[in-house]
Amino acid sequence: MKICYLSTARIPDDWGHVIQIMKMCEAFANAGNEVELVVPQRAGGRSEDPYAYVGAENVFRITKLPCIDLSATGEGKLLYWLRTASFFISAKFYLASKTYDLLYTRESVAAVFFSRFVFEAHSVSKGMRRAFEKAQHIVAITSFIKEEIIRMGIPAERILVASDAVDLAPFAQAETKEAARARLGLPQDKKLALYIGRLDAWKGTDALFGAAELLADDVRLVIIGAEPQEIDALRKLHPGITFFALRPYREVADNQAAADVLLLPNTAKNSMSARYTSPLKLFTYMASGIPMVASDIPSVREILSEENAFLVAPDNPEALAAGIREALADTDVAAKRAAKARKDVEAHTWKRRAEAIMSFVGA
Repeated sequence: MKICYLSTARIPDDWGHVIQIMKMCEAFANAGNEVELVVPQRAGGRSEDPYAYVGAENVFRITKLPCIDLSATGEGKLLYWLRTASFFISAKFYLASKTYDLLYTRESVAAVFFSRFVFEAHSVSKGMRRAFEKAQHIVAITSFIKEEIIRMGIPAERILVASDAVDLAPFAQAETKEAARARLGLPQDKKLALYIGRLDAWKGTDALFGAAELLADDVRLVIIGAEPQEIDALRKLHPGITFFALRPYREVADNQAAADVLLLPNTAKNSMSARYTSPLKLFTYMASGIPMVASDIPSVREILSEENAFLVAPDNPEALAAGIREALADTDVAAKRAAKARKDVEAHTWKRRAEAIMSFVGA
């Protein structure tokens, strides 16, 4: 089958959606399909090889089409829509001359330009109604997204719930804790609680920063994901935390190996966090075999439980700190839960996700 994956993403880049798109294209290709990722020729961005940057095999083609992109950094709505519309016009002409069996996209605006496609939904809004109505099939990353789409009048049988996923292979070859710490310049004699990801408010950063102040001196909170230009200011504000800039996704297994406990402190105050997200880090944490402390919110509860993680009240620094202390103190329970998470995540690989989607769409 020939699959065209249509996206407005800048390739390569650090954002989670870029990693997810690249890994899905890889998985579709490894399932025996001919895959082409069609994206805009964006301003700025990284110069690295896009496959190597996220640790994906070069088994699918990336095609970059012209668009009107007047901003390499920040942008207002006008510039966003100018870039998006110009790209989709390019894509419309480009695909008119192509033969493909399946058009796959996360872009709701595709409904304006195309009539037959599979739409992967990572959120729900009134503006997406047309995409939900026109899509032949819908892939929702949480059951809560599916429920909201059904409430908009879309038949349930057109919607598949498929959470995000992980590639297990790098975790079987991860560095030792000692080697990972030596490479990153982290202390060997402390317990390390590690968070990997951006410091957006909806990801629970307030609780994360607050918990750091409540930990004992022999426990160090480490964050990999700060914006480089903000690191100096963050270190002054939070001297009890070790900050690193976001590192390439291909390093994630080795970087996680440095930790004694991994943190997922998402807020319950934001619908994206509480109901819509299926964080990539959740699955990489599970694959690591390292205990994790996570917010007890609906989106996380779809995957985690008290059997495979330490779940704590969200938006509560005291609860997060207590969860970290419990995971570090009760080593037998922590090891059992981490082993259960490692077993459970075998159901959430990119390979299995791609196979489920292909089966659902009748490919």
